[in-house]
Formats: sequence, structure tokens, C-alpha cells
Amino acid sequence: MDDAKPKLERPMLETLTRLLSFARPYRRRVLLVLVLMLVTSASALVAPALVRQAINRGLGEQDESALIGFSVAFLAVLIIQAIGLRVQLYNMVWIGQHAIMDVRQGLFYKYLDLNLSYFDHNRVGDLMARVTEDSNSLQNFITWAVVNTISSSFTLIGIIALLLVFDWQLALLTFTILPAMIGLTFWWRRNANQRYRAVREAVGVVSATLQESLAGMRIVQAFVREYREEQRFREVSTTELNAALSADKLASIFMPGIDLISQVGVAIVLGFGGVRVLDGEMSAGTLVAFLLYLNMFFDPIRDLAMRLDQFQEAAAAGERILNVLDTQPDIADTPGARELPRIKGRVEFRGVSFHYTKPERALTDAPPPVSAVRGGNGASPPTEAEEANVLHDISLTVSPGQTVALVGHTGAGKSTLVRLLGRFYEAQSGQILFDGHDITQVTMKSLRDQMAWVPQDTGLFATTIKENLRYGRLDATDEEIEAAARATGAHDFIALLAKGYDTDVEEGGSRLSTGQRQLISFTRALLADPAIIILDEATSSVDTVTELQMQAALGRLLEGRTAFVIAHRLSTIVRADQVIVLDHGRIIERGTHEELLAARGHYYDLYMTQLQGGLATA
Repeated sequence: MDDAKPKLERPMLETLTRLLSFARPYRRRVLLVLVLMLVTSASALVAPALVRQAINRGLGEQDESALIGFSVAFLAVLIIQAIGLRVQLYNMVWIGQHAIMDVRQGLFYKYLDLNLSYFDHNRVGDLMARVTEDSNSLQNFITWAVVNTISSSFTLIGIIALLLVFDWQLALLTFTILPAMIGLTFWWRRNANQRYRAVREAVGVVSATLQESLAGMRIVQAFVREYREEQRFREVSTTELNAALSADKLASIFMPGIDLISQVGVAIVLGFGGVRVLDGEMSAGTLVAFLLYLNMFFDPIRDLAMRLDQFQEAAAAGERILNVLDTQPDIADTPGARELPRIKGRVEFRGVSFHYTKPERALTDAPPPVSAVRGGNGASPPTEAEEANVLHDISLTVSPGQTVALVGHTGAGKSTLVRLLGRFYEAQSGQILFDGHDITQVTMKSLRDQMAWVPQDTGLFATTIKENLRYGRLDATDEEIEAAARATGAHDFIALLAKGYDTDVEEGGSRLSTGQRQLISFTRALLADPAIIILDEATSSVDTVTELQMQAALGRLLEGRTAFVIAHRLSTIVRADQVIVLDHGRIIERGTHEELLAARGHYYDLYMTQLQGGLATA
């Protein structure tokens, strides 16, 4: 996680109340659990009173029938309690499981709704930890902590009332230990909050580090950096261990302390109550019942103390979850946004400028942090010291069906420019129009539905070739999928595979070659039938021979569509209708390939440099 990122600290009660709202859809089962809780708690309170009567009337008065009667009643109460507890526990678990499923789905849906800028500065592993580890902490809270807290509170109130009825003097003497218990509880709560928050944060860092290491395993092994990853994981694991031990250290003081204080109470009752029995001021049955109630009295107190531990952990985990759920996308549909009709593909940039707020981000084509995306939200512009310009006053018109090649050194602004087309980032000034429609005034779904992206990283999922292709159009038939694959030439190698279109490509398409993965990506885009195609370094990872073989597939993909092509290899863009040369976010040259070569400017220098390196093949 980004340590510099501010963390929202919420009041514990607010957090836990918000978390309980996830159980609201299951209110009928919650009501059933509460009724059963009252039944089981009442049964528990009746049992010692029956023991008192059995001793006083059965044993004290030598009444065998009374002894048998109260014993049977005691057994019946235990059976009722067991049955009620069984149904209560099942429904508690049912509610907890469904509520946590809702939490996880809510987090996932929120991730889908957030802009790409959110993921630029939040580590994937930490985001995953909120869906897994943090959600598991909430399950214990929703399943056990809340209902048991209510049950323990009800039982505790009932016991206090019965103790006062049986012997109010002995009861008041017993209650003298309560201030010590309350003081210890408040001490623990005051110190535990920050420590449990630190544990949840540390768990997120461990998950993020693990995810990054596994995702980059090829690089780790290629550079023989296993020892470095071992050291890094050891460091974050040690941090998590220390945070957990720090929290457990408090619990190791708190729980034994509660037990010790409760046993002091038992000793007080046994001593003073025993003397009263010997003096004839109290019956033996009343003392036994009093001790049973006293033991029950400390049980809910211990349980409430333990639940405080769960409440602290749930609050720490819930805060991380709610921080995600409460995050609003920086870019959203404007009020009254309309559907973008099917376009022909005319694209206009009118004085478009864009900047990030951190100067160092301007040195790359990497996306900005969330705080940099200020378009359309009324935020004040960055100061001169903050501003890092990426695009300056870009004006460009692309006719339907034209191919525009974006050329320039790394960091020139090529990737940023095409990201603005899909409103993944928002320009600070200027307009972008599709067929005369301002893209900020149409819904993002209707905008992106008419675009297809072919990135350098093909983004294949660990499923079959058929399912990866169908991702371009979910309702595509098998025949349409095959027709698209034949058009791009992908069918030739797919047909040679043992399972054909049902071949599992595995993680990241690792079973396929780079060229095959790219052909799958081309076919997926073709199947989507977009009006606008974005090719972002789509052929930079393949060798020159493979690239030449893919030209036919590219031609089929771009036919009749407006296309923006980003490539460092100039051989892939020599047939573009327009070549736009960017330098530090400004258009410095534009024209066809031949016109720019004849001008012998910046483009000419780029082309000749690659030609001398054997990369620029027209």
C-alpha cells in the first residue's frame, strides 16, 4: 500500500452499524434468531432455580417426588435450550455467510466501477485482501459477535435481577468487583483499536507482496532474484507478525485479568454465603443456585469481553472495506448524459490539455494518481509548482475510416492521448468529439461500446480460446467466432490444437506464443465490431517476421474503422492516413509517412534511426 495515502479513521460505532446493514436483507431470519436467543437465554436462567428447588424441597424436605419432578423439569429445560440453540446457530451461520457474500460482491462491483486511476496507486494484493481476509473478519462479527452480545446482555440483566431477588446483600457484595472489570475493559479497548488496525494493514501488505512476486515470477527467476523476494517477503511477514503479537499481547493480559477478577467474586460468595448457610440465614439450595448464577454471571461478562476483541478486529477490517465502498469514481456519467448513437468514426480533439499533479509522473506515459484527475469535478487547478503537463493544446481531426499513427519518444503523451478517448482520464480543458458528440455528455458505456482496444499485453483470461474471443461480444455464436478467426488468420493455428477453440490458454495465455496471443486479441476486437480501434504497441512484442505475417490480420481489423495506432516500430504505421508526431505532449509534425520523410524533420530522424537498426521495414 501507499504509505503516503491518507487513511480515513471512522468511529467504531459508525463502522459496526454500517457493517450490520449487510444483514438487513435477511431481517426475517434475524428476527427468528433473536426470538430463539430469548428462548435459550430464558432456559438458561430457569435451570439454576430448578436446582435450588430440587435441593431445598427434594433433599432438604426428603420429598422424593419433588426431587424427581424438578429433575425432569431441569432436563426438559436443557432439551429446549439445546434444540433452540441448534436452530439459532444454523440461522446465524446462514445469515453470516450470505451477508459476507454480499460484502465481497459489493467490493468486486465497486472495483469494476472505479476508474483506472484508482488501481494505478493501490496494490492489487491489498485490494484482494479486502475481499478475502478482511471479509472473513466481518463474518465472525456478523455471525457470532452481534447475536451473542445481545444474548449475553440479556442473560446478564436476568442474572443480576435474580441475584438481587435471592439475596440482595450478597449480590451487592459481589458487584464490588465490577469496577475492576470495567476499568480493565476500557483500558483494553483504548489500546487495542490502533493495534488491530495495524494488523489489518499489515495483512494487506503481505497479500500485495505475495501477489506481486507470483505475478512477476518469470522476472524473479530470470534475474535470479529469489533471495531478494525471500528477503522482501520476510520483512513484510515479520511486520505482520509483530503487529499480530502486539495485539495478542493485549489479549493475553485482558482475558486472564477478567478470569482472575471473576474468581475473586466466586471466592467472596463462597466465603460469605457459606457463613450465612452455617448461621441458618440462607438455605444450601439458595447458595448453590447463587453460585451457579454467579458462574453464569461471569460467563456473559467474559463473552462480552471476547466480543469486544471481535468488535475491534471487525471495526479495523470494516473500515478498510467501507473506505473502498465509499470511494466515488473520479469520472462518471454527467447528469443527463445520453446514449451515444452508432457513430461513423469521426474524431475531433479541440484544444485538449491534460496534466498530472506530480512532476515526476510527466517523465513517463504512466497514468496519474487519483488526485491528479480533476476534470469535471470543480476542483481548483494545480499550482505552477505541482503541474506536470502531459498534453498541450492538442487539436486534431480524424475522418471516418482513417488510421492515425501516434509517434514519439517514450513519455511524449501517446498513451495518455488515447486513454482520453475512452474517458479513462479526463482532460482539464478542451473537447473530444465523436461524430460531433462531446464524449463528456454521453454515457461511458455507450462510448466504450463503440471502441475496441488491442494492447501490448493481450489480457487473455485463464479459460478457453472460445471464451476469450467471446469476450469481445458475449452473444456471439460459435459460427461468428470462427468466421472472425478466419478473417484474422487465427483459425489456422487454432485448428491445429488438440481441443481447437476449447483449448485452455492458461494464465495470461501462457500456452500460446506471443504472435498467437496477439491474433486472439485481434480477433476479439474484430468480433466486437467497433467503430474505433486503439492499437497500443500491439505488435511491439513480436519479431519482425511474425509482425509481417500479422499485417493481413491488421488490415482486416482496421478495414472501414477509425484507428489510432501507437507503435515504436515505424514499420507498422507507414500506411497510416495521418502520422502525428508528439514531443513532450505537443504535436510537432503531422502528415503522411511520405510527406514527413520528405520534410526531413523529427519523424525522418526517428525513421532513419530505426532503419539503421533494422527495425523500420516499410
